Amino acid sequence: MTQHVPLARRTPARRVPLAVSAAAAVSSAAILLLAAAPAHAATTLSTFEGQDAATAAKSLIGGHVSLSSASLSTGRAVQAGTFSGLDLGLPSGAVSGVALTTGSLRAADPAAASDVDFTASALTGPNAKLTTTGDLGGAGSALLESSFASTTYDAAELRLQVVPEGESLTIVYHIGSEEYAGWSERNYSDAFGVYVGGRLCSTLGDVPVGLKSINAETHPELFVSNLTKEGNPGTRDTEMNGYSVALTCTATVTPGKPVEIVAAVADTVDGQLDSTLLLAAGGITSVPGPVQPTTSPSASPSVPASKPGVSADPVPASVTGPAGTGTARPGSPLAITGVDSTALFVGGALAVAAVGLGAGALVVSRRRRNAREVSEQ
Repeated sequence: MTQHVPLARRTPARRVPLAVSAAAAVSSAAILLLAAAPAHAATTLSTFEGQDAATAAKSLIGGHVSLSSASLSTGRAVQAGTFSGLDLGLPSGAVSGVALTTGSLRAADPAAASDVDFTASALTGPNAKLTTTGDLGGAGSALLESSFASTTYDAAELRLQVVPEGESLTIVYHIGSEEYAGWSERNYSDAFGVYVGGRLCSTLGDVPVGLKSINAETHPELFVSNLTKEGNPGTRDTEMNGYSVALTCTATVTPGKPVEIVAAVADTVDGQLDSTLLLAAGGITSVPGPVQPTTSPSASPSVPASKPGVSADPVPASVTGPAGTGTARPGSPLAITGVDSTALFVGGALAVAAVGLGAGALVVSRRRRNAREVSEQ
């Protein structure tokens, strides 16, 4: 197999700070639900510019789990959204869910003065180039930095408060990145994390899931390349140069007690080349809880409906290079590796509520300490 050698990177061109004038600002009620669909694919996409986190998060909740609240933390609303009909060439067909990215989930709008730091979607296909970048100037993730001991940029974090019925909580997800075109081997390894109760759940044994632990050489059975053997953009209908099959992580939780899930992705080293975390529609599940006993006047005293479980036992967020309990859902044929290759996203359209976000003055500032060349193929 021919080894693709990435092109040298250059210092990003200077970006002139741009403020959206009061005349160009629009009220939150005027912001429309945004969607993007490639001409030859059925993928539909709605960013968080047109819906709130709680509405989008409802699509992630599966059996024996209830959602209490949801919130999103990103530099830009284009970094998060719901999608459906995404064809990743996997056995179970098109996938759906919620996406978080370090770039933009939609292409730039030529008429939007704010769309100056990205051009194409980090998710939807075709794979037009190897270097899709949304360098948005956003802040990093303290949570990911505590786990990976690396400065981060352009972070996107979705926080969910859920109540599981049973003593385990399982989450289905994918990772994908433009860094797979040769840059991940040069330590441009962007950070991904799925946390339960403050502990890293997205692991393979004792290794965090990421570009170094899932690629063409390491756990290749979990990796799908979107490059040709010559190292050019591949034909799979997504912009990502590579991505994982559906992975699962499972944490031990207390039945009936609220627990926080955090899904996060961020650039490392610099803010260039997009990485994306996909969460499966209906992929957050638990097991049935303890059976509630029936009582009568002559019955013996009732038995407590549940007993406290053990706290989540994946990796503490503050540990670098942690070990965890990322495992497949019960019965998975690949439980040792922490992946269920048949546990893919639930297809179909997602119902989303259009809720406006206020648009204020936006200042895009120049940043980066490290030089990287981003060249179109």
